[in-house]
Amino acid sequence: MKKALTLLLVYTAIAVNAQYSDKDVRAYVDQYSMLAVQNMKEYKVPASITMAQAILESACGTSRLAREGNNHFGIKCHKEWNGDTLHKNDDSQDECFRKYDKVEESFDDHSLFLTTRYRYNALFQLDIMDYKAWAHGLKMAGYATNPQYPTLLINLIERYQLFALDSMTLPQNQNSANRSQKPAVEKYSTVSEPRKVVKPVQLSVASPTGDTMMQKSTTLTRFTAAEDQFPKEDYPFTDRKVYVNNGTLFVIAGAGDTYASIAADVQDTETKLRKYNDVDNKARLSPGEVIYIEYKAKYNDIHQYEVVGNETLHYISQKYAVRMLYLLKYNDVELIPHQGATILLKEKSVK
Repeated sequence: MKKALTLLLVYTAIAVNAQYSDKDVRAYVDQYSMLAVQNMKEYKVPASITMAQAILESACGTSRLAREGNNHFGIKCHKEWNGDTLHKNDDSQDECFRKYDKVEESFDDHSLFLTTRYRYNALFQLDIMDYKAWAHGLKMAGYATNPQYPTLLINLIERYQLFALDSMTLPQNQNSANRSQKPAVEKYSTVSEPRKVVKPVQLSVASPTGDTMMQKSTTLTRFTAAEDQFPKEDYPFTDRKVYVNNGTLFVIAGAGDTYASIAADVQDTETKLRKYNDVDNKARLSPGEVIYIEYKAKYNDIHQYEVVGNETLHYISQKYAVRMLYLLKYNDVELIPHQGATILLKEKSVK
C-alpha cells in the first residue's frame, strides 16, 4: 500500500509539473537530442540525463525561462555570471536566472555547470551509462530540491527510451551552430567511389516509414566500403572500427556478421539497426557492407546523383547516407530507377 501511494505521488507530481503532451516530448527530443549527444562526447555527461533534465526543467521548451531566455535547465545567475539575466519567482522572490542568445548555449552551459563545480565531481566517477546512478547523484549533489527529482528523471528516460542516446555520438568537428538537428555534415558531405559487390544479391527493402514492409523483394547491389575510404570516428561504445559518412556513423560488416551481432556490439537493438539501414527483418549481410548505427541524414550537400547500372534507390540511400523516406520525398521515382536517372539528394528549396 505504501509503495502504491509513493508511485501515485510520483505520477501525480509528473502530471502537475509537466504541462506538455507525449507528442510535445517526442518533438522536443527530436529537435534537441543531438545537442545532448554532442555534449556527452565533449563533457562526459550522459545524454539521457541531459535530455530528461531539459524536458523536466523547461517543460519541453515551453517554460518562461526557455521561451524568453533560452534557459532550458533553470540555471540561476550565481556570482560568476556576467551575461544577460531574467528574473522570476522561484524558491525566493524575483530570483536571477541566466539568459542565453541561443538554446545551444544553454545546453553547453549546463554541461560546464556540472563539470566545473566541485560538488558534482562525484558524478564523473559513476558509469556514464548508468543513468539511474546519475539521476540520484544529481539530487545528492543538490541540483534540485524536489525529493522526487531522481524518479522524475528516470521515468522520463525509461518512458521515452532516452538511454538509447547514451550509445550515440557525433563527429568530433561538428559545427556547434548546426547541432540542434541531424543535418549532413559539411566536412564529410562527399564520398569516395565505393567498391561494389558486383554479384547481385537478394535484399528486402523496408518501407521508409519503418512500419509496413514492402512485399516485393528485389535484386540489389550492396553498398560496400574499404577501411581507408571514409574518415574514422572516435566512438567509445564499441570495439569495432567506426566511420562517418555525411555526418552519419557506420561500421563495416565482416564475414559472419549479422544485424543482431552488430547491434549487440554497438549497444543497440537489431530492430533499430534495421530501421537505420532501411531494411526489413529478412535482410542479410554481406562482408564489406556499410551498416549505419544511427539514422541517416535528411539530405546530402552533393545535391544530386546520376544512376549507374542496376543501382537502386536503397543503394543510393546507403551510399550518400540519406534516409529512404527523404529520397522518396525529393524524387518521383521507383525503387529501381532507370540507368542515367537523376536522383535528388537534397530538396531544391534547401539552401
